[in-house]
Amino acid sequence: MALNASGGAVTLVWQTSNTSNYALSVQPSTGVIGLPGGATTVTNLSVTLPGDTGATAVTYIFTLTANGAAGTPPATASTQVTVAADNSVAVLPGVNWPAQVIYFLMTDRFDNGNTANDNGGPGDDQAAQPQNPMGWYGGDFQGVTDRIDTGYFTQLGATAIWMTPPYLQGAPQPGPASNNPNGWQQFPYHGYWPWNFDAPDPHFGSIADLQTLVQTAHNNYLAIMLGQIVNDAGYGDPPYVQESNAIVSGQLTLDNSAQALQTFWFHHADPVTGQCEPYAGTYNAMIDCPLDGLPDFNSDNTNVQTMLDQATAGWLTTYGLDAIRLDAAMYVPESFWAQYFAYLKSQNLAPYAIAEIFDGAPDFVGGFTQPSVGFDGAENYPLYYAITQSGLVSNQPPYYGYTNLAAVNYAVRQNLANDAQPYLMVNFIDDQDVPRFTSMLTNSGVTGSDVLAHWQIAEVLSFTLPGIPMIYYGDEAGMAGTWDPYQAVANGTPSDNIRQPMTLFTAAQRQAAGVQGYYTWLQTLAHVRTQQVALATGAYTPLFVPSSSDPNVYVYLRGSGTGGVLVAINATGVSVDLTQLPNAGSGLVVPGMPVGALSSLLGGTSSLSLHACGSNTCLTGTLAPWSAQVVAP
Repeated sequence: MALNASGGAVTLVWQTSNTSNYALSVQPSTGVIGLPGGATTVTNLSVTLPGDTGATAVTYIFTLTANGAAGTPPATASTQVTVAADNSVAVLPGVNWPAQVIYFLMTDRFDNGNTANDNGGPGDDQAAQPQNPMGWYGGDFQGVTDRIDTGYFTQLGATAIWMTPPYLQGAPQPGPASNNPNGWQQFPYHGYWPWNFDAPDPHFGSIADLQTLVQTAHNNYLAIMLGQIVNDAGYGDPPYVQESNAIVSGQLTLDNSAQALQTFWFHHADPVTGQCEPYAGTYNAMIDCPLDGLPDFNSDNTNVQTMLDQATAGWLTTYGLDAIRLDAAMYVPESFWAQYFAYLKSQNLAPYAIAEIFDGAPDFVGGFTQPSVGFDGAENYPLYYAITQSGLVSNQPPYYGYTNLAAVNYAVRQNLANDAQPYLMVNFIDDQDVPRFTSMLTNSGVTGSDVLAHWQIAEVLSFTLPGIPMIYYGDEAGMAGTWDPYQAVANGTPSDNIRQPMTLFTAAQRQAAGVQGYYTWLQTLAHVRTQQVALATGAYTPLFVPSSSDPNVYVYLRGSGTGGVLVAINATGVSVDLTQLPNAGSGLVVPGMPVGALSSLLGGTSSLSLHACGSNTCLTGTLAPWSAQVVAP
């Protein structure tokens, strides 16, 4: 769907086919003139947005729903239009990221669509070892494409797919020395040990396979984000080995001169000082030394910069990617990122770009989103740590002194203050580097149905607070797993506590495993998230944040007025009457909302309502133990 805009008028253009009919909606719809009354097959439409917005801009989210043949899921596409106070109109080009729901998958561990490539091919012909927790399993581009074709992601409610790095990978490494009687090796199934930054690994598929995947995704209104690496190469990378051997043989002299800075492609440990050279400016071991022993690029070398810049540009243009995620961004100097994004812009490439900043400090993470660095957003580790340390998981350390849901409010407030674009941060409770949330709960003593209840609250926070929600593959199947496979083998951990490949794709499989409730909850949340504009770009207003002596209850408002959404969470084992909260009086004051009934957006009946209390509107009602409500007028 494309839009052209001038003044208060917007023209929408989309392609149609004989097998589909289309319905267009806009939120908020108040005052919009020209929307069709029902499904339509016309190829363009002009609508008029209300003018005179007052002192604040108003953002409209247009959503186009395409209904295909019987038995196929609907597809949606969204575009954001903002009318400023001066009646000027701005259209967010490409994907409207604040309105998306991201599904993150590790390609090798998702779905094996083509068994012919299980043993790799030219450049990486390592045999698959699915019996080895650290081996290649067989997941590939074809498997993802097949799942797109069957509507798996669309039915769940995801609107974007994030995939791990696709590069040609290096050689396997020795496995753990302990608890490894089979002598299993560690293989680079994850994609983070690149030997070639231009070609996909044959275990994943071919160039044509990835192009087909992206095109299939776009045909189904799904955006594609691909992991990119600029900090390091894979273990045993030939250029690194050659450079290291040249130092040992005396062919190259390692020092910290300006000439060395432009000669060496990698940082190396000086045999005398132990410092990693060459480096620019003040020595910084985090920036200048290897991460986990991986060959660390000398990012100040202009040839290195050119290689990495052009590699990313190549992936973007060859495959038509919508977004990129940069691994280990905090280990790369800011000067590199400034020239990196400048180069992409010079090539007319401006993907949505997020940084992996594995740190819970909002000010540190937010620094990478500033214009001087260039990222649009980052993985929201501050919010992740706040959620896990909010009382949902017991025996966790305080988050900036908070041990209840006040930790979450603190993280949100700090993100809003420190992130240049807080609505472009990526919210999550699971990813490839942390224990699955279900395992964190069971490891802390939560049992039975309480595991699902606690997990549901955590996902509500992820989906309704500022930022783009992300589903990690298997979340929808209640998958458990504390340890990375290498850690698991080294620790002698039972196989059921390892982060496992995806297996439960169908409702019948999930029902047999007793985990369908996870899928239904995420599907509902995804629908709510894409339908409620307030959850994409609405203001955040806390209505009740617990002190250390209060019940662990948290209530907040996203947006305002009739378009606002209220979220109320009770993370205690008893029912809580909102009027009994400290200083609540006749209820919690909700600014700008009308008196009246509230509808539950998660299904069922809402126990909350809005009443007049003096000149204000107050929220009243009872919250069940370990529950979350998301409601709207």
